[in-house]
Amino acid sequence: MSLASTFSSESLTQMVVNNISLQGWDAIHDFYAAGYKAMPTFKILDPKTTGFTPEFVACEMKCEGITAVDLPQAQLQAGETLRLIGVSLFWWRWEGPGENWDGSLSEEGVRGWKITEERAYFTEPKANSG
Repeated sequence: MSLASTFSSESLTQMVVNNISLQGWDAIHDFYAAGYKAMPTFKILDPKTTGFTPEFVACEMKCEGITAVDLPQAQLQAGETLRLIGVSLFWWRWEGPGENWDGSLSEEGVRGWKITEERAYFTEPKANSG
């Protein structure tokens, strides 16, 4: 399952610290695809789900990746490591078959939930380095 497939077609994503706002599946897909192309080794480390209901999830995480290209906005050259720490807030809606989720945790059952809004708050914990 691709990351972008978890988003609703009219989803809104906001990268709050960078003042980036994206609306709709295509814009979100293109944003994440460009990010993974620039940093194909990007990993989410030590994720913690700190609050959740079926309609809302808050996740704390550390992220890290080695850049494949220069990222002047992060003051990094290709081959250097980007490290981030932050929180993402996700609002979800059931878009699967039937009016309501049947409670199934199967892959098919879980795929019916789609992100309708994401707000991400990330910062560099200390100086990035190679």
